[in-house]
Amino acid sequence: MLSIYSPDVDAFIELAFQLNAGDPRWIPPMRGRARQELTGADAFGRYGRMQLFCCEADGHLVGRLAAIINSRLVDGGGHPVGQIGYFESIDDTAVAQALFDAAFAWLRAAGARQVWGPMNGGPHRQHRVMTSGFDREPFLFEPRNPAHYPRLFLSAGFSPRATWYSIDTSSEHLREALARQPMLRVRRETARRYEVERVDVADAATVLRRLHALLDAMWTGHLAYTSLDLAEFAELFAPALSLMTNGDLHIGVDRASRRDVGCAFSYPDYAAEVRALDGEAASWGGWLREGRRPPRLVLHTIGAAPEVRRTGLASALMRAAFEHCVAEYEEGVLAVIVEELGALQKIGPPTRHYALFARVLD
Repeated sequence: MLSIYSPDVDAFIELAFQLNAGDPRWIPPMRGRARQELTGADAFGRYGRMQLFCCEADGHLVGRLAAIINSRLVDGGGHPVGQIGYFESIDDTAVAQALFDAAFAWLRAAGARQVWGPMNGGPHRQHRVMTSGFDREPFLFEPRNPAHYPRLFLSAGFSPRATWYSIDTSSEHLREALARQPMLRVRRETARRYEVERVDVADAATVLRRLHALLDAMWTGHLAYTSLDLAEFAELFAPALSLMTNGDLHIGVDRASRRDVGCAFSYPDYAAEVRALDGEAASWGGWLREGRRPPRLVLHTIGAAPEVRRTGLASALMRAAFEHCVAEYEEGVLAVIVEELGALQKIGPPTRHYALFARVLD
């Protein structure tokens, strides 16, 4: 007998730890941060709404999710796009369906005509489900889940709304690509027009302001993107920034106007160190004092303002990021690439895939 109810927040959080306890590769979320998000105590809570649901079977918690409304994310008719977030479940279609049905009812009442998932509020927060690449060692902040999750979404009438991929590579392979790939050559005209600045990340406040100013220009037009204020952007980006060192961030600057018009940011893959925290953030970044550097760099985002997207600036930014990886790391992972950027497969074949699912609410 299955029972669906609105749970205590702490029980909701701990269920993820229970269901993933048998996976030695799992990277636990920070409990404190999860509690902020789930209680509306973070920046998203100022305009977003959510309802938590858990599923119990024979006295045991076996699944959970949050039904979410982001008031800024609407469909073509002006209706809010419903979201399924924070999804965790045993491999049982009945459990997943019961959870989905509860979420669908709440989202319909909130005015939604369609639902996307998994998405924890928007594309600026954790979203997507991994569909292949489970044999690979997770990288920090990667969308990661048990292998049965895609099947549970598909069985409930969802279909892929968008897909992405990642590429695992060695620094030696990137060195070869820098020497041989035309897409990584910087044209003289590009170099005359734009400077690729290696940014000092020690001044976090200045870095956050510069990146936030670039955000709308870089992300406008991307799936489900809605503008964020500086406070919310800082809240989301600060954990990664705290792990970054000089060379991890490059900003493209227009030489004539001195405007920031693009960026490439990466971060050291401290997945093992974060896994060891077991969800407690008090010691976050403590390993940095020991001077340890992991062997892998996550090449996370390369973007440019729309007006400079066909000027060669993206190639210059990519080249700078690759050169940094070659100089300082043994491995790199080109993280979560949109399918439209198939040209990046010249660097190497996709090794991990992800999807965001969607369905109409009947």
